[in-house]
Amino acid sequence: PERLELLEDGDPVSILRAAVREPVRVEELAGRGLLGPEELRRGLAGLDTVGGWVFPAGRLDELAEGVRARLASRAERAPLDPGLPLAELLPPAPWAAVALPHLGVERRGVKAYLPGVAASLGAREAEAARLGQELDEAGADPVPVANRELAAYLEAQGSLVRVGDGLAVGSKAFEEARRLLLEECGREGRITLARFRDLIGSSRRSAQLLLERFDADGLTRRVGDERVLRRGARP
Repeated sequence: PERLELLEDGDPVSILRAAVREPVRVEELAGRGLLGPEELRRGLAGLDTVGGWVFPAGRLDELAEGVRARLASRAERAPLDPGLPLAELLPPAPWAAVALPHLGVERRGVKAYLPGVAASLGAREAEAARLGQELDEAGADPVPVANRELAAYLEAQGSLVRVGDGLAVGSKAFEEARRLLLEECGREGRITLARFRDLIGSSRRSAQLLLERFDADGLTRRVGDERVLRRGARP
């Protein structure tokens, strides 16, 4: 009875607010025949309509508040990686993509961040400084890095290069090893593990980890017991 009374006596905005309980396409709403074209246009003015989707009154604001609260908590707990995957923040619904630009967040790749928030060391500055010193002293020998988030942050900043599982070398040592490899391959056309080990003045294990990283980067490929430069690699 209330629904019939609303349809008979209600204004277009009230009718649509009562009818739209979940996000719905405009054309689907029009197809229900609740209102004529002009009344529908007037009614939609009272709801949030973005990208052809009509949202229940206040739904986008509620969604934005929840998303921003989760991102604020994430930034406080994990300053090294303050973003969250979009798949964790929004439901797997067809309207999610059009809602995102209206939630007051920044999309960077597959993650969302609070506006202006970027990864930072925060309380880990001292830890990062100690690690930097260890990397400098170790040269081409990989150093264990227990904190994966810290390693990822420092690699993105250009301070280190991850090799193997939970290991890293300093960027300067990595670039020097890369230079030596390119020079040797430029002269000889190939390089062995033993020769690379001698060039960098390190252990067989360290040389192996670096060569595997070069393989993964697309710089070299393994042919038997040797490595050769991939086509297009800079000699």
